[in-house]
Amino acid sequence: MSIFRAYDVRGIYPTELNEGVALKMGKAFGTFSPGKIVVGNDLRLSGPSLKKELIRGLLATGATVIDIGMVTSPITMFATRHLKCDGGVIVSASHNPKEYNGFKFYYKDGIPVSYESGINKIEKIFKDKNFSEGNGKLIKKDVIEDYSNFLLNKINLKKPVRLKIVVDAGNGTTGTIYPKILRKLGIDVVELFCEPDGNFPNHEPNPFKPGTLVELQKKVLETNADLGFAFDGDGDRMAVVNEKGKVVYVGVVFSMLIDNELKKEPGSKVVYTVMDSKAIDDVIRSKGGVPIVCRIGHTYITEKLIEENAVIAGEISGHYYFKDTNGADDALFACLKLIESLVTSGKKISDYEKEFPKYLSEVSEALRFPVKASEKFPFIEELKKEFIKNGYKIVTIDGVKVVFDDGWALFRPSNTEPIISMSYEAYNENAFKRIKKFVEEIIARIPR
Repeated sequence: MSIFRAYDVRGIYPTELNEGVALKMGKAFGTFSPGKIVVGNDLRLSGPSLKKELIRGLLATGATVIDIGMVTSPITMFATRHLKCDGGVIVSASHNPKEYNGFKFYYKDGIPVSYESGINKIEKIFKDKNFSEGNGKLIKKDVIEDYSNFLLNKINLKKPVRLKIVVDAGNGTTGTIYPKILRKLGIDVVELFCEPDGNFPNHEPNPFKPGTLVELQKKVLETNADLGFAFDGDGDRMAVVNEKGKVVYVGVVFSMLIDNELKKEPGSKVVYTVMDSKAIDDVIRSKGGVPIVCRIGHTYITEKLIEENAVIAGEISGHYYFKDTNGADDALFACLKLIESLVTSGKKISDYEKEFPKYLSEVSEALRFPVKASEKFPFIEELKKEFIKNGYKIVTIDGVKVVFDDGWALFRPSNTEPIISMSYEAYNENAFKRIKKFVEEIIARIPR
């Protein structure tokens, strides 16, 4: 499998991705995006050596490199904007297990680079070795205080925050940064696995992997906390546990954030993905917002939010994007906004859970099926033709989605793997059984 993915460069260290690759990657990105470049790394064990070679490659192209140290992806996006840089890179493999590492690239203003919008060009430069040459300059800068001030100035809290929260950093990069910023609001923060450790000894840095939230749930109950937050390895995804120690469905978290933003900017646009529940569309409309549907993937969502001038966007993987952060998916800002919503409304998260519309669904990345690589895209194209022929209403912004009167089913080809993923939802039990059967019949036809 190529290390060049739909949204980043990623692979197993050191077999797929190593210091030699990092050096060439620096030269490739410096050629692709000349000028002033922010560079950061998360706490993975291979991060410092990979960053050193990445920077060496950037300098060899004549870039001015600003090394901002060990930070999160949202901080790298912030620094790229704040320092008025031409681009940014963080050495990170996000929520992947410890043996992985990689690179996320950003344009100026912290806009993420997708495969279509630039990674494909970086890949070509990397493979052709057609690098620019020059003598760059290295600057080191700490931006965490500036980042903290930026976020806190965006939060509107008219009364003291009397909350106790548990923060599970999963031994990731957020552990040394996020609790300190939260305490500036007067919040009583209980730390869980906040000691940085690239071996991730307690659980994988993925708060959406089954089982990873068990200790957070216990700690919330044990400390009688108001809620708990878990962040992924590079701080752009967030999971939430309520005061009863129950994991809060991402749709409820997103609906709270939507409600909070639309109260401030009534009638604004809200972006959600083709895989999200119809409940999200219901919430947006009920709160007076304008729903905008987008394809899945953080680069596409950021682009759509900016294009539409939407106030907020979200997806079921726990990424939340804001106009206030120029479309960046910033988990700490989402956490602060959730706290703002609770303090302003005087409600508990469990109150919102009662209000949130509920449908029957299999909406996740769980339904993933191997497909013969050469047949992946043709299979989806044939489905589109078949659905049109049979008179189904379809949406084709990301794979093909069949929309029924009482539910929907989505079929998507992976951009980077020989995989087809499926999701479906229904608005009553009979419809769920029927749509499930519809999906299973298509699964049986996948060429393997």
